[in-house]
Parts: sequence; C-alpha cells; structure tokens
Amino acid sequence: MTTTSPEARSASTRRAWKPRLGAVAAASVATAVVGALAPLLGADMVIEMPGMPPGPVPVAAFVMWTALFGLIGWGALALAERLMGARGRLLWTVAAVVFTVVSCVPSLSVGGAAATEAVLVFTHVLAAAILVPVFWRSSTVA
Repeated sequence: MTTTSPEARSASTRRAWKPRLGAVAAASVATAVVGALAPLLGADMVIEMPGMPPGPVPVAAFVMWTALFGLIGWGALALAERLMGARGRLLWTVAAVVFTVVSCVPSLSVGGAAATEAVLVFTHVLAAAILVPVFWRSSTVA
C-alpha cells in the first residue's frame, strides 16, 4: 500500500482547484447558453410547478443551479478523496452518475412541453459530461 505524505497531498490539492473551478464555470456557461438558445430552436422553456402559475425558466437559473451542484460535487469529491483515497474517487464517480440520472426525473415532470423537458434533461447531462471527467482527472489520488 502506498502512502502519500500530507505535504504531497496538500500540493496536489492546491493544483486540483484550478481545473475544477474552470469546470464549474464552463458547465455553468454551457448550460446557460443551451437555456438561452433553446427558445430559438423551438423550446418555449415554460414550466408549471405545482401550486404556481406557468412561467419561463430564467437563464440565470441554469447558471445558479449548475454552479451550486458543481460546487457540492467538488466538495463531496474532496471529502471522499480525503477519507477514502482512490476508493473515494471511484465511489464519488458512481454517485455522480447516479445523481445525474436521478436529477433528470424532476425535469420530466415539470409540466412543460416535451421540447422544454428535453432541454432540461440535456442540460443535466451536459453539466455532468463537463464536470465528472475534469473532477476525475484532477483527482488528488490519481
């Protein structure tokens, strides 16, 4: 079993933040661009939440939710790496894929048009496709 010194782990953790922050920013921008362009491609982006009148999904919501869950994922990976090493990275990756699939379920039940629901599901998959590989490659246990 190979042990990593605290100094080496600290140095690799310092290097990991730049690509991870870049991935969170890139995923946020990418989902916002998709959300902004969707009406031009025929998706009205109007949803109806229970107990609320129908309304459009604001582009800022794509940025906010992608950034929030990207940062939560980053924190979860950092914790998993610290507590479990390489196994933590593997566990986090499986959890990230499962979470991506589960996060698509509400998008399919928001009471919007099929095109709107497809855009919402696509943005979840797009964010995961950007975040998961970058977080994996920048892992401090790699």
